[in-house]
Amino acid sequence: MRRLAFAALVLGTPSLQAQEDPHATLLAAERAAAEASSRCGLACGLGGALTADALYLHNGAPIIRGAEATRAFLMAQPSLGALRIQWQALHAEVSTDGSFGVTWGVTAISIRGAPVRLARYVSAWQHDQTGWHLAAHVQTGVGSPATLPAGWAAPPLPALAPSSAVAGFVEADRAFAAMAAQTDAAIAFAAFAAPDAVTFSGSGELALGPAAIRANLEGGPPMAWQWGPVAAGGSLDGSLGFTVGEATIAPKSGDEVFRSKYLTIWRREPDGKIRFITDAGNARP
Repeated sequence: MRRLAFAALVLGTPSLQAQEDPHATLLAAERAAAEASSRCGLACGLGGALTADALYLHNGAPIIRGAEATRAFLMAQPSLGALRIQWQALHAEVSTDGSFGVTWGVTAISIRGAPVRLARYVSAWQHDQTGWHLAAHVQTGVGSPATLPAGWAAPPLPALAPSSAVAGFVEADRAFAAMAAQTDAAIAFAAFAAPDAVTFSGSGELALGPAAIRANLEGGPPMAWQWGPVAAGGSLDGSLGFTVGEATIAPKSGDEVFRSKYLTIWRREPDGKIRFITDAGNARP
């Protein structure tokens, strides 16, 4: 089993090179959002990089749709004011047609007088004439669970009606969920993982590749997993995309159910099959 520690990956992150390269411009947009968030907070930095209908996944909150709703939600979180949140991309990838990109990496969370905590994030980016903008974003382990302001409700999500370019990602997510329900999550995650797929473990390491991902999920008590996509997006050519969905995870012994939400990044492989390259999530109400 191969696992790479966060520190090793951070040290091995390549430097930004040719500014016209789409990977470089994507990383520049990622770095600008991260630096702004560190300087003026998530509502300012992250919120300023979102598309109008972006999807944001915050620990303990429902899926939030829209830049305006996300900024209002983040400004209402008292736990975020005392935190300095910095993140750095460990991987960036751009679709074949250049219309869509993804980044994932490590987040450092600090507060005066306390040790730095590490978390993880995944971002999905759309590109237009004005540059790169966040279409979906999830942070794990940032702050305490959400504070939902009195009377606040997340904007409703539209019915899932994916375009033909991203329909394959929705179908893959549903097939992935069906396999997990019929067999177990470890088998399904390994079957649907790309050869270079990465998942995040609770111990602060990354599981790299199908075998490591399967091993990371094995060994615990038997769990029943159920999930399904509620939103999707991606490139115009269908080479790279994402699904956002809701999940329930419960011990088969019948104990308490854990409700979560997720952002999964999908890629169409050279053989035409769609496989995930990373996945992250957090709790929902």
